[in-house]
Amino acid sequence: MKLKKFALKGLIILAVAVALCMFFARTVQTITTPKVQLVTASNGRFEEKMTFQAQVYFPSTQEVTIKEAQKLNVKVKRVYVKPGHYVKKGETIFTAEATSFEEDMKKLREDYDAKSKELIQLDIDNRKLSRESRQNELYDAMLQARDTLTQAAYDARFTALEAGVTLSGDVSAWPQQLALMKDVPEAVRQAVNKAAAAQNAYQAASDAFYQILENKKLKVGDTTFKYINDRNALLEAMDKLTEDMVSLSVTMSALTEVKAERDGFIVSVDVAEGDAYDGVKAAYTMSAEDSQPVLRVAVSNAKRSIADDTKAEIASDTYGTFKSKVEKTVVAADGSKYLHILMPEEWLSEDSSAVRRLVSDGGVQVSITYRAKQSTTLLPPSAVRSGGENADYVYLIENSWGGFMSSSSMKVVKTSVTVLERSDKAVSIAEDLSYRQVADREDRALEDGQTVMEYVQ
Repeated sequence: MKLKKFALKGLIILAVAVALCMFFARTVQTITTPKVQLVTASNGRFEEKMTFQAQVYFPSTQEVTIKEAQKLNVKVKRVYVKPGHYVKKGETIFTAEATSFEEDMKKLREDYDAKSKELIQLDIDNRKLSRESRQNELYDAMLQARDTLTQAAYDARFTALEAGVTLSGDVSAWPQQLALMKDVPEAVRQAVNKAAAAQNAYQAASDAFYQILENKKLKVGDTTFKYINDRNALLEAMDKLTEDMVSLSVTMSALTEVKAERDGFIVSVDVAEGDAYDGVKAAYTMSAEDSQPVLRVAVSNAKRSIADDTKAEIASDTYGTFKSKVEKTVVAADGSKYLHILMPEEWLSEDSSAVRRLVSDGGVQVSITYRAKQSTTLLPPSAVRSGGENADYVYLIENSWGGFMSSSSMKVVKTSVTVLERSDKAVSIAEDLSYRQVADREDRALEDGQTVMEYVQ
């Protein structure tokens, strides 16, 4: 009986000892075995959301030059618009003052008064002579016909030279010269015909004038002839001075308040308050007619190739969030690459201040979601290791389920992979690892074939 109790007591002690050994062995194993998280590779299309700062851009523009300023010394007083403003036709762009207007107008008035006094004195000196004669009329007609011929001949020669045709000889011979040539541009033929017609008109006017000189009944004396011509010259000069005064006043009015010639966005204002403006360079630039501004994103250094019509999201603290899309990719003259993104329609309305505000703020944030064309294996970035250039790998999990007398275990197998694309959220690889478990976020360095344990949070 005592022996039986002793044996039972020994068995109990042995069981306790075995249990303690197994506990401590498991504890040691737990402490020394690397812990990993298990992730399962999925199959799908790689996506990456990219954020850019986009600026307002005007694809087509038109410079506006106030050429009237060449006639006067102009000083800009006040500018009423800024880049991004939408202006209506007739809206004031800037005001200015012509510092030389009074002096120029005074000079014209003095010249006019002098011619007027000269005319009065001429009439007084020749008060008994007639102011009209057929001879003088024909003489003036001949002079006018000569001026018309000179201009027509110049135009014909210029047009012909542009087309590679050299006109030689008398104007009346030009039509015959062209008749012997082939493939003469129609513009050249028209210009030559016009010059030939002017030549005929001048000849007719000249013949009419000289015929009257030979007709003693119609011919006037030299004194009368000179008086009428001098008088007509003075009247012509006075008319020209009057036109100049009117033109100067109109120019002054246009420069005092420069107004928009049509509706559109202001792209830039190239004058400033207090500046002199000479009418040679552009005063301001507008968006071209029927052209709308877009949001432009620089993508020369972007890793992704973004296709037209790719979806985009515009996020503004002032105006909210809008859905849009990439209109097209544009390559500038210097080789820089840009995306043009369409603006929301409400931003482009004439009542909106969005474009002006965005220009002032320096742009707006735009997010574009890139999506690969084909499905691949996707893994978290932390699960894909790199051993150097083109030496990426993962640790695949292999399970050993054990037997009756052994427990299950798992180990890692180092496996090379080909990385296609990488972002902060996912890595696309070429190999098909669909639904394979991969070791991730290990608590210590791993080695190929090493036994690991799953880390459970």
